[in-house]
Amino acid sequence: MRTPKSISERRQSARIAQSLPFKIGGEGYEIAAVTVNISAHGALCVVDRAIPVMTRLRVALTLPASKEKVIHATGVVVRNEPDPDSDKHFIALYFSQITPTDQKVLDHHIAQWLKLKS
Repeated sequence: MRTPKSISERRQSARIAQSLPFKIGGEGYEIAAVTVNISAHGALCVVDRAIPVMTRLRVALTLPASKEKVIHATGVVVRNEPDPDSDKHFIALYFSQITPTDQKVLDHHIAQWLKLKS
């Protein structure tokens, strides 16, 4: 599986390469996903089906460090690219709604990861 080509650097926050399994759901379905990378504002993840751009999804992401803290957010699919080597799809999610408490936990997780890797 190849990661999609990078897009021009327009990001508002640091992005970390971390593989985290999580669940996303829409109208009448719930599917498993795995992050390729994550930031305070969104994530690039791998899923087993195409999800149209602009689809709103519920996100439940478990962060390993925060005593298994589950982050809940609403995300919007802003990009969908099929993986040419498999039947998987890369989707980019923008977190459009996240509580201040969950945002703080996610920010802390990313900061700690960056600190460990530097």
